Amino acid sequence: MAYSHDGNELWTRSLGKEFGPLIAEFGLGASPCQTDSLVYVLLEHDGPSCLVALDKNSGATTWKADRTPRRSWSSPAILTVAGQPQVVVSSAGSVDGYNAATGDLLWSFKEVGGNTGTTPIDCGEGRILVAASAGRQGENAEDAKKSNCLLQVTREGDTCKAERKWVAAEATPSWASPILHDGLAYWINRVGVVYCFDAASGETVFRERTKQSCWATPYTVGDRIYFFGKDGLTTVIAASREFKVLAENQLWNAEDLKPEETAPASESTGERRQAAAMFSGPTLYGYAVANNRFVIRIGNQVFCVAQ
Repeated sequence: MAYSHDGNELWTRSLGKEFGPLIAEFGLGASPCQTDSLVYVLLEHDGPSCLVALDKNSGATTWKADRTPRRSWSSPAILTVAGQPQVVVSSAGSVDGYNAATGDLLWSFKEVGGNTGTTPIDCGEGRILVAASAGRQGENAEDAKKSNCLLQVTREGDTCKAERKWVAAEATPSWASPILHDGLAYWINRVGVVYCFDAASGETVFRERTKQSCWATPYTVGDRIYFFGKDGLTTVIAASREFKVLAENQLWNAEDLKPEETAPASESTGERRQAAAMFSGPTLYGYAVANNRFVIRIGNQVFCVAQ
């Protein structure tokens, strides 16, 4: 759906009906990305999948690129290579670059695995940070070791290619995407370990532990980096080659919150009950930044934190 800033609906499309049925046990997870004129939606599931470009003004399909069935919840991103915008998808065994205007596949890098939940990060000059997870049961552990990396995309004439420049073998996140700031690349894993690498060389700068896992991607402001812990503890560190904690702030007290709506016992299979239990407590999923404020979401509540 598209809305004006006054809240008026401009257009709506039912992509599930048009391109489905969507066969996804745990649902879709990709956020859309955009250029000035188009919005891109990734529909990946157990059936025939696709990347769709929609005209922002009308909602009409500009192009559709078919993709093989795969289980992935990662979001596409816009990357500029040699002045040309590309839609980059890092998803379950490949990283692929599409012409943003036409949907033509420009390049594909397939020496990856476990890249099912994080967004490829544009580092400028055709460089991309890619992240991958070992998986809930460690099933992607070996692939993830070579898949947390920096890719370099280059273009010669009409041909593009991607090559891996360095690997962050120990940095295996859960859902938090990596970030780049002041020449340093940061990952955080599911037990709260922050990994910092020199973005040019891949050399390890430090590996230190915070008190909570982060499912939301970290955020940088000037000389600070914010790590939003899944259980509400925000850890602020200095953006430097030395690990230095500047602040720790607990966003909520569990006894003050409303009960979550998730009911693990009602799920039909053991796998679904396990997944539902993981989400049954208050969990910080994500945030937005606007007007010098953080707007932070947990399962059924929203917080606004001002300066």
